[in-house]
Amino acid sequence: MNAASPTAMKTVAIIQARMGSSRLPGKVLETIAGKPMLQWVIERTQAARKVDQVVLATTIETSDDKVAAFAASLGIGVVRGSVDDVLDRYYQSAKRFAPDLIVRITADCPMIDPQIIDRAIARFQEGGYDYVSTADPVPTFPDGLDVSVTSMAILERVWKEAALKSEREHVFPYVYKNPDKFRLGTVIHDIDLSAMRWTVDEAVDLEFVRTVYAELGARIFVMGDVLDLLRRKPELADVNSGIIRNEGYLKSLTQDREAAMSKGKGQELYKKAKELIPGGTQLLSKRPEMFLPDQWPSYYSKAKGCEVWDLDGVKYTDMSYSAIGACVLGYADPDVDAAVIQAVNNGNVSTLNCPEEVELAETLLVAHPWAQKVRYARTGGEAMTVAVRIGRAHSGKDKVAFCGYHGWHDWYLAANLAQDDKLDGHLIPGLEPKGVPRGLLGTALPFSYNKIAELEKIVADHGKEIGVIVMEPIRNFRPADGFLEKVREIATRIGAVLIFDEVTTGWRMTDGGAHLLLGVNPDIAVFGKAISNGYPMAAVIGVGRVMQSVQSTFISSTYWTDRIGPTATLATIKKIAGHKVMARLAVLGEKVQQGWAAIAAKNALKVEIGGMPQISHFSFLYDNGQAMKTLFVKLMLEKGYLATTAYYAMYAHSDDAIAKYLEASDDAFRKIAMAQREGTVEKLIDGPVAHSGFRRLT
Repeated sequence: MNAASPTAMKTVAIIQARMGSSRLPGKVLETIAGKPMLQWVIERTQAARKVDQVVLATTIETSDDKVAAFAASLGIGVVRGSVDDVLDRYYQSAKRFAPDLIVRITADCPMIDPQIIDRAIARFQEGGYDYVSTADPVPTFPDGLDVSVTSMAILERVWKEAALKSEREHVFPYVYKNPDKFRLGTVIHDIDLSAMRWTVDEAVDLEFVRTVYAELGARIFVMGDVLDLLRRKPELADVNSGIIRNEGYLKSLTQDREAAMSKGKGQELYKKAKELIPGGTQLLSKRPEMFLPDQWPSYYSKAKGCEVWDLDGVKYTDMSYSAIGACVLGYADPDVDAAVIQAVNNGNVSTLNCPEEVELAETLLVAHPWAQKVRYARTGGEAMTVAVRIGRAHSGKDKVAFCGYHGWHDWYLAANLAQDDKLDGHLIPGLEPKGVPRGLLGTALPFSYNKIAELEKIVADHGKEIGVIVMEPIRNFRPADGFLEKVREIATRIGAVLIFDEVTTGWRMTDGGAHLLLGVNPDIAVFGKAISNGYPMAAVIGVGRVMQSVQSTFISSTYWTDRIGPTATLATIKKIAGHKVMARLAVLGEKVQQGWAAIAAKNALKVEIGGMPQISHFSFLYDNGQAMKTLFVKLMLEKGYLATTAYYAMYAHSDDAIAKYLEASDDAFRKIAMAQREGTVEKLIDGPVAHSGFRRLT
């Protein structure tokens, strides 16, 4: 350890130490090779050439009097502070000694390597970082060689901004949980040794360390010496294998989630939203009442890959709807976002048109050789309305025969003008047509998927008036033999425009619409959601003679001409094709469906599994199935998952994420099965049951 010159940056290493370990009380003063463990940590830290001063941070608890006295006897500066607010204790310790740079060491690391300490300090000094660590966010060194380096200015900022329990019980989680706010650097070992355990949390850890010192001698050896020893005697490492790294921090994250569920910022904001926004949210499918009333996080602060952070900073893995099917690649995909950022930098709109809309039209038509013309919108529902308008304009007839769910617009809700349950079989029961003109009565006529007789009856009763037939080519199951072909034949025979709604299915099963796999072409196909990976965009493509009817009506909107939508779509389609995303989504969905079936059988739960692998769902086959679903959502939320009884595959979902999700689901199923037997499902929800279908909020 060098003395600091008047002009040099003062580097202070602060060692955290206390007697009150929950797993091994008093461990810091346990003897190793004739010295208390804390003394080894101090001497090893002092051996680092770039450390100017070593300080001890401990608590004001009486039990820590011994720790403070022992450190003082070694000539070490001591600061005592909060028991629970470790960040405050650490900050006050640093403030007392006015360092420029701070090195964090913990007293349960009796084999801390002075060479690695120097490497971390050098990386911080040379790399222009706010924070450098050997362990955060991804460790490659053995557990017990953890070093963190930052500046006093960054520590003060963290002390002021960190608010969560997990961010105060530990010193730097706020930094590495917010990589967008801080410049992070990592000291990486060329071989991943993170599975090795050289720290002391349990009695078996202490046994391992004592054995290493007995073999290598009472000296300041380094990592290479220990690795050489373990190569000669690999059995030494067996004594403490299998213990979870950072178990205390993982426990505090669980406590964060539980606290957020009970009194989180998201629920508080949602209470305000219900006073300001009719219905609480802009999308029925995102209402918290559809998941876990009074307990759902409701709002997000950021999303990346398949992970979502709520307003309390709690991180969840999203294994549910993936932005209601909009993000097929994953949240904030770097390639799509990079293209969008370039579009923003070049100007999103102007009096002139963006050239990307022409490039995108060519791309869509290459994927669908049967089509010749393209128009754009920005959402699926409005694009379907555009398509129906075009179909009516071309056919000159008003009535629409439809199958499935196609949005909120007047032409669709008109089906419920005569009786209020016609749409109940089309995904959202309970929709009322108030505000839809009575003049549209009888213009929207529903038929069921795979039931061609229902369409034939509509044609028999209204054939001369039907100008449009609208349906999804596939949804929960494949079409029966000849079903789509018969629909195509009927449309051609009666002179109706056949529209395939591919808003959900497009670019999820193949490079284009699902109808390409089914061998039946429509007159118009409509795309949205997955084509632009979270950016507003929709496309209507069709045969030239039908699409040309746009010219005989009026369909126009300013924001259909922006640059971001086409740019995002081009980048998304390119990545989907280049990375064989569709095949990957199918594999993920099949793993989830098979996993659901296995854990349901294991836990003796009756469930029904359906949907395409890419968009899967299950339901509990019980009278109180909705309550069981609600309990599933709650149990999974407690484990750090945004989950429901549906799974929309994202390319960002890794095999490991699927495995861990199914492991958590297995435990949730076990608890649900037990609660169902004991009649305690509703009690365990500890709140209202999730809504199903459309319900008003009061």
